[in-house]
Amino acid sequence: MSQHDLNWLITHTEPRASGMIHQLEQQGITHSELLALMGNIPRHEFVEPAFSHLAYSATPLPIGRNQTISQPLTVARMTEWLLQYARLGRVLEIGTGSGYQTRILAHFFNKVHTVERQQSLFQQAKQRLSSMGINNIEYLFADGQAGWPHRIEMDAVIITAMASKIPLALTNCLKENGILIMPIDHPTPQIGCWRKEGERWKCLGNESAYFVPLLEGLEHA
Repeated sequence: MSQHDLNWLITHTEPRASGMIHQLEQQGITHSELLALMGNIPRHEFVEPAFSHLAYSATPLPIGRNQTISQPLTVARMTEWLLQYARLGRVLEIGTGSGYQTRILAHFFNKVHTVERQQSLFQQAKQRLSSMGINNIEYLFADGQAGWPHRIEMDAVIITAMASKIPLALTNCLKENGILIMPIDHPTPQIGCWRKEGERWKCLGNESAYFVPLLEGLEHA
């Protein structure tokens, strides 16, 4: 991104987002382009209308179908890890949800592959992001634990639901030195960042976080 584009993002911050950005800075988020982007995205459009007044608060919020949009700090932390450690080529996102994290990934990565198992959320997110003119996303309505159906090596995989173990289909699609970001519930609920190094995984960071569980199968509207 050019300095001109970054300046545009900064000067076009959503007025309601200024408090959120200030809090993220206090919580240790330092990536200026990420902060500017999160300040520019209308987060209130990604939550249920009844909760739009809370869209910029430091809390997860309902998006329908018993799913939530993660609190801003969790989104920012996961993204900052990717910006620090991953090649920004292709990223696989498991759990499109509202599309908020997807929107952020699409700004930084050349290509986003995103999978959602709930049909209504899938359709809403696809329509929402398409209306915003985001055109480097490939959408899939499927069980994310099965991975991407075509053999494409990913630079990063980000899973936005809590699991007790990492699905093999997802780790197999990562390139060597690829980055995996995933919540796990052992020994305590947390979000972690790992680098694939042959048959080993190197932990690059972790912190406490809460996510809805990673489920199998499809849910049709």
